[in-house]
Amino acid sequence: MRLILVLAAALLMGPIAATGAVAQDLQVTVAGRDSVVLSPAEVASLPRAKATITAKGASVVYEGALLHEVLLKAGVVSGERLMGRYLNQVVVIRASDGFTSMLSIAETDPVYRANPVVLADTVNGKPLDAREGPYRVVVDGDLRPSRSSRAVVAIEVKAGF
Repeated sequence: MRLILVLAAALLMGPIAATGAVAQDLQVTVAGRDSVVLSPAEVASLPRAKATITAKGASVVYEGALLHEVLLKAGVVSGERLMGRYLNQVVVIRASDGFTSMLSIAETDPVYRANPVVLADTVNGKPLDAREGPYRVVVDGDLRPSRSSRAVVAIEVKAGF
């Protein structure tokens, strides 16, 4: 009987797992401040943008919240106030598989950068799959997608090195 229940549950859950990543909370930490945890609904409600990268010779369009807006929720200094010691900060993006990538804080701020950095939750109009999601940071304008971390679970802003 247990085997039948397990098989039935697996059949029911299989299509759900195959269609996309499970939405989850995102922890954002700014050094010297408290961490904030943003729910998927909070992330989805932030101003959005599109970013295009080339992968295997094809253009791929990602869409999601502006990373700058996510960082504002955690209390980063931005805009015209982003200078001096604040400009020495780095944004560390952590993925579920242990991969990390870094951006300078200026690279996330529209005062310093024309192309957006996006915390994507869709690719080509569809939700990210389990391999890429729940979020992928996409740096629009990069010639290679090396800094476009997938499976992002946490973001940390800290003093530069």
